[in-house]
Amino acid sequence: MTYSQLLANGPGRRSGVTVWRQIAETLTSEIRDRVYADTGRLPGEVELSARFAVNRHTLRQAVAALQSEGLVRIEPGKGTFVQHELLDYALSRRTRFSENLLRQGLLPSKQLLTAREIVAPERAARGLRLEKGVRVLMVQTLDEANDKPIGLGTSYYPSARFSGLLDMLNEGQCTTDILKFFGVEDYVRVQSLVTTQMPNEETAHLLKQSSTRPMLCVESVDEDMNGIPIKYGETIFCGDRVQLVVNTGGES
Repeated sequence: MTYSQLLANGPGRRSGVTVWRQIAETLTSEIRDRVYADTGRLPGEVELSARFAVNRHTLRQAVAALQSEGLVRIEPGKGTFVQHELLDYALSRRTRFSENLLRQGLLPSKQLLTAREIVAPERAARGLRLEKGVRVLMVQTLDEANDKPIGLGTSYYPSARFSGLLDMLNEGQCTTDILKFFGVEDYVRVQSLVTTQMPNEETAHLLKQSSTRPMLCVESVDEDMNGIPIKYGETIFCGDRVQLVVNTGGES
């Protein structure tokens, strides 16, 4: 039922269904249809009360029902935020960004933000088993599902082995093809360390997420089939959009 139909029928016209429940059903339908995907939140109380021609008490009953069903979260003083369906992101020996999204009917994409050579940070050197002071190629991307940001990834590759990788990335070539060019036909994930952290203002802006909401951070190491590390990565996922699924068996 649209809100215009609701108003046309008038309060209490649907037998056995209260007005606040009818409002909740209307808002639920709009959330499922991703009407609020751009803003990520419901309009304010004043706007919704006027739209449905009800007082705030009735409206709050409707919104409370949405919260109890896990469709929204209410942050006092900030607004009512939509809890979109979570994307499952599998962590396994064969973790692949594109495959994770495609199997859920989502279109994967990446925006290249940074690509440069630097001295390896301590954590990257440790993950890649490199000596202190060795240079690496740092690549930062904004990871998207259906053109919506879900994560911010930073990858480090040994410069000595992958000289020319940055130029190939800037030309638009995909990472898998680039790795094959350098002789890496296949690779596996040997470590995924999951923690949480709060985003800084820049990260929150890029991911279009509140800076007060925690994020999931995955530190990872990928190795070629000879057991040699080829990439150390750090990906920060939106905690409200992604849930991590750890696969402990098989190669999936």
